[in-house]
Amino acid sequence: MLTGEQIKAARAMLRLDQRQFAALVGAAVTMVQRLERARGPVIASTAVLDTLRRTLEDAGVIFIDAGEVSAAGGPGVRLRGVPVARDVIMDLEMSAEGREPVPRTAAARPPARSKV
Repeated sequence: MLTGEQIKAARAMLRLDQRQFAALVGAAVTMVQRLERARGPVIASTAVLDTLRRTLEDAGVIFIDAGEVSAAGGPGVRLRGVPVARDVIMDLEMSAEGREPVPRTAAARPPARSKV
């Protein structure tokens, strides 16, 4: 079960606007807006919900169901790792455009900037 709040939070954590997210999942922007406005569980077809969940999970989002972390905890989201998530998003965007994703290794990533 996905909630509107989880979808919106996950998209925001990935730093995607609604247009980018809609293109990534192959949906209309108006559908993304409708799903994000939902309070509580979203109402959509199983295929749409599966696509949303799979795309967000592939990008590094972990869904936390109600009561999963603690008895009083509600549903939420967290990221597996930001660098991994950004790489996956770039690969998904390239695939959506019909381009071949770039192979990445830890050595191929630019070095992290040091704080001065």
